Amino acid sequence: MRNTYITRIFIVLTFVLLFSTITPRMSHAESDPLQTFRFNLYLEPVTLDPALSSDGTTSTIIEAIFEGLVRTNANGKVEPGVAESWTLSPDNKTYTFTLRSNARWSNGDPLVAADFVNAWKRVLTPATRSLSASLLFPIAHAQDYYKGTLTDPSQLGFQALDDHTLQVVLQQPLPYFLETLTYPAYSPIHTSSNTSIQKKNTSAKDMISNGPFTIQSWAKGHSITLARNPQYAQAEKVHFDHVFIRFINDPNKEYTMYQSGAIDRSGLSESNIPTFKMTEQMKKEIVYPDTASLYYYAFNVKKKPFNNVNIRKAFAMSIERKLLISPKSAYGFVPPAIKGATSTFRKEYPVTNFEISSKRARQLLQQGMKEEKITSLPAMTLLTNGDGNRYVADQITDMWKRHLGITVKVKEENFYTLLQEKQKKNYQIVRGGWSADYNDPAAFLDLFTSWSNENTSGWKNNAYDAHMKKAYSLTNAKARMKEYRAAEKILTEQMVAIPLYYFNTYFLQKSNVHDVYTDYSGALHFVYGYKK
Repeated sequence: MRNTYITRIFIVLTFVLLFSTITPRMSHAESDPLQTFRFNLYLEPVTLDPALSSDGTTSTIIEAIFEGLVRTNANGKVEPGVAESWTLSPDNKTYTFTLRSNARWSNGDPLVAADFVNAWKRVLTPATRSLSASLLFPIAHAQDYYKGTLTDPSQLGFQALDDHTLQVVLQQPLPYFLETLTYPAYSPIHTSSNTSIQKKNTSAKDMISNGPFTIQSWAKGHSITLARNPQYAQAEKVHFDHVFIRFINDPNKEYTMYQSGAIDRSGLSESNIPTFKMTEQMKKEIVYPDTASLYYYAFNVKKKPFNNVNIRKAFAMSIERKLLISPKSAYGFVPPAIKGATSTFRKEYPVTNFEISSKRARQLLQQGMKEEKITSLPAMTLLTNGDGNRYVADQITDMWKRHLGITVKVKEENFYTLLQEKQKKNYQIVRGGWSADYNDPAAFLDLFTSWSNENTSGWKNNAYDAHMKKAYSLTNAKARMKEYRAAEKILTEQMVAIPLYYFNTYFLQKSNVHDVYTDYSGALHFVYGYKK
């Protein structure tokens, strides 16, 4: 989810909100390397509103300037955030969180349980247009409120019992619920300032947050500088005085900046590691995190000819994954880094490779065309964005030409336009990329449920939804994984999307930087880092 290379699927909102209108002010952090952590992101955030975050770039920054009830540590374990402790009822449905008495907003105001209640209500309000609303659906009545079938917010399954106690009631037990609380959508909001959420002239100094850092300046198109937040309840854990974040969508320039010492961390891809000339010291500085990320192509099943499953299968069968840029070919939707019952999900439920057969693919294509009563295919377009994504698109469309005799036009848009078009369902085939919000197969399989805001394919399958709902209700890990695998089989049989490869992101990180790491989801964590 949150990563410089991983680009998650989200819509660019067309209205300006409080957190997306911060005016630039230059920073001294760039020239203060000893007390500053410096890195690059390929994309500049569209908004820093936690309710609207659903991409890696935004989440990386939001984690630093906002804090939810809990955090995860370097080992992926949940640890206290704003909540200093919590209890769980015997039926595993009711969580009671005790907030830190010294939790404060960056302006010094006390942070209270009602700030979470108001924030979550806002996420679930359709007018907010939060693509992350479905992450709150495990909470009792949250989905009904979002759909409008419940209009009384007091019936929602979360309430402030007092200023420092928040109670959350789930629809049913959810073993990974605490992990989902780390997502930006579960962040609190400063209630009084949020009443003017449509304000268009909010500057950096006016932005009120509660995390380890605050925004010191935002030079649009160039950088963001974060400053240590003295009001943060666990300020003693924060060592960087500043964090300087550049926005450069050029891997070569980023690498040059790392070489020169201008940044402390630089992204790498599997394809450019061999091409960069590295010193022996730099080779020692390569970090290889094991991330859970999937690159795929999705069909719009409401647009011909991809309403036909055999035509979709023909396209999938024609892709030679071993020729793509990543060595980790994907034949299932759940990546190898995701946990299963006792091992990883992929070890417990291995998937076989798709057959690559021009003859069989052409037979499926002809069968599908016969079922649709057509003798020729309509014009077809694959929607993608630039850089390595265009390279993959050119490879795959060439395979379709060779194996099926079909010409598919590649339409290249900038990243934000692609996301808008996807949300509008204005595509036939679209590039997709996803990384885990939490370490459970549902992080990927939930994308294709009928209630997911990320499901723009037009596909709905009652059996698939039933397996997912049953999995959510099970506390026995083995039984839950069995339901997930049953759901994944339906996805593969229906070929709503084509899994292409699992990808990791590699980094160079200076040897004097410590406790800055990338987790299983690809998220960069630096808030408790230091230099030595």
